[in-house]
Amino acid sequence: MAVGHEGWLYWVGRAGEVEAFYGDTATSRRILRRWTRLIGQRARRLDAHGIRHVHTVVPDKLAIYPDLLGRPFPGLDDPPGVRLARSVAADSGAPMADLQTPLVAARDGEPVYLRTDTHWTYRGYLIAYRALCEALNAPVADHVFAGTSTRETFTFDLGEKLVPPVDEAYVAYDFPRRAERIDANALVEVRESGRAVRPRGLFVGSRVVLQNKTAPDQRRVILFGDSYIYSPGARLTAMLAETFHEVHAIWSANIDWRYVEAVRPDVVIFEIAERFLRQVPNDRIHIDRFAEARARRAVRPTLREQIRRWLR
Repeated sequence: MAVGHEGWLYWVGRAGEVEAFYGDTATSRRILRRWTRLIGQRARRLDAHGIRHVHTVVPDKLAIYPDLLGRPFPGLDDPPGVRLARSVAADSGAPMADLQTPLVAARDGEPVYLRTDTHWTYRGYLIAYRALCEALNAPVADHVFAGTSTRETFTFDLGEKLVPPVDEAYVAYDFPRRAERIDANALVEVRESGRAVRPRGLFVGSRVVLQNKTAPDQRRVILFGDSYIYSPGARLTAMLAETFHEVHAIWSANIDWRYVEAVRPDVVIFEIAERFLRQVPNDRIHIDRFAEARARRAVRPTLREQIRRWLR
């Protein structure tokens, strides 16, 4: 982690791996070539099913606020997500939604990233929501932009790594919800039940389905992503569910092709944070089996089960 100007915190890795990836190195070129091939393969498969699709990369804070880092860092003028978009355009032409440009354009107003976190402020989420709707020729829901906001204080993911931890005053934002959750897999249920030993780590593999009977766009969407789509919060899943009739949100860098073929959505959206591009997925996952296995391992044993184990 790096401490920049005015208390801005940045995730830069533990052993120089982010710098090696961000710069135009042999490592980053190899990884981005693999991503280019993967996105092309995904695009061809989705096209064959008649499914509209878009990939998008969430820029690291480094790419939007490089001036506040306070020291040289490779690749800030041409970050990996931008290089990947160029490579995909030249290779397959698969559609990618550009989040870098609108976030850079908005950065000098109210911040689009939290000062002590790797994630966006509410403004960042609204900008990304609008960009994804534009990429899919979908209407934005006006009430998503007319929500309520309060000032709160919280210790975010980078602030908690300092000694002592540093909290941040931020704008907590929410909006009226017309979508309702109609399904969730075992991992979500265990995490929400309070029975999990370490609930904070139980996110990868989560799947929820939201349905909106009054949505302005009647298409069905599967959204694969990471913490930017986290479903209970005012993030991308909740926002997109105010536009589309049905949103299946899956926390996974791998596409579950069995699930896609079973649901037969109109649209597939794939989102990934730029820092996670360093690992290229293989798309070999059965999301609900994966979730069930994680849920079983995570459940806190009952007193009866503990006694049985002690007596063995």
